[in-house]
Amino acid sequence: MPLRTTAMPGRAGTPPPDATTTTRRRAPAATTTTAATQPHGAPAGRPPVRLTALAAGLAVATAVFFICTPSASAAPRTGTAPALGRDGRTIPPRSDVPEMPASPRLEQQFAKYALRGSGIGWRSTGHCSERTKPTCTSFEGLRWSSLKGLLDFAEESGCEITVTGGTEDGHAGGQYSHGNGYKLDIATGGCVDRAITRYRFAGVRGDGAKLYQAPSGALFAREKDHWDILFR
Repeated sequence: MPLRTTAMPGRAGTPPPDATTTTRRRAPAATTTTAATQPHGAPAGRPPVRLTALAAGLAVATAVFFICTPSASAAPRTGTAPALGRDGRTIPPRSDVPEMPASPRLEQQFAKYALRGSGIGWRSTGHCSERTKPTCTSFEGLRWSSLKGLLDFAEESGCEITVTGGTEDGHAGGQYSHGNGYKLDIATGGCVDRAITRYRFAGVRGDGAKLYQAPSGALFAREKDHWDILFR
C-alpha cells in the first residue's frame, strides 16, 4: 500500500519552518551584532571592545596625569628665580642655606657645593684648590660661619660674588686669619663696592685699608685689588 505523506498545518502559502531555515535567519542577526561592536579594521576573531573598559582606561590615565604633574598652586622653592643685581647683571639662582653651628670646619667639596648652589663663583691664579699652594683658592678648613656670612652678603646685596682667596697658604697669620678659616677675599666691582661702602665706616687698618662693618659684624677691608672680609 503506498505511503501517504500528510503536510503539517500552517499559514497559507508559507512552508513550515525547519532547522535549516531557522539557522539561515539567525545568522544575519549575529553578523550584524558583531559588525556593530567590532572596531573598524580590527582582525576577525578579536573580542569586541567594551565601552566600560574604555571609560575605565581613560579614568586611570587621567588620574596618573594629575598625580605626576606638579601642582600649579604649589609654593615655589625659595631662591629659584633669577634676579637682577644693582649693576643690572643677572644673578644666578640662590638655594636655601642650611642652619648649622658656626664653628665646624668645612671640607673643600662641601664649601664648593654651597657656594655654587648660591650662585657664587671663585677663581685663582693657579687654577687650583690645594691648600698648601698660595696660587690656589682653597676652602678646606673654612669655618661655617665665614661661608654663611658670605652667602648672607650675596643675598642682601644682590651682587655677583667671586671669591679670590680662602684658606690657602700665603696670607697673613694670626688667630682670625685666612688659614684659621675666619677670612675670605672677594673681587671688587661696582655692585660689590657700593654695597659695602653703604655699611658703617670703621676706620683705617694699619696697612692703610679702609674698613666697613656690616650690621652682622662682618668687617670689610678694601685692599689693593679685592675686599678682605673677616667673619667672627
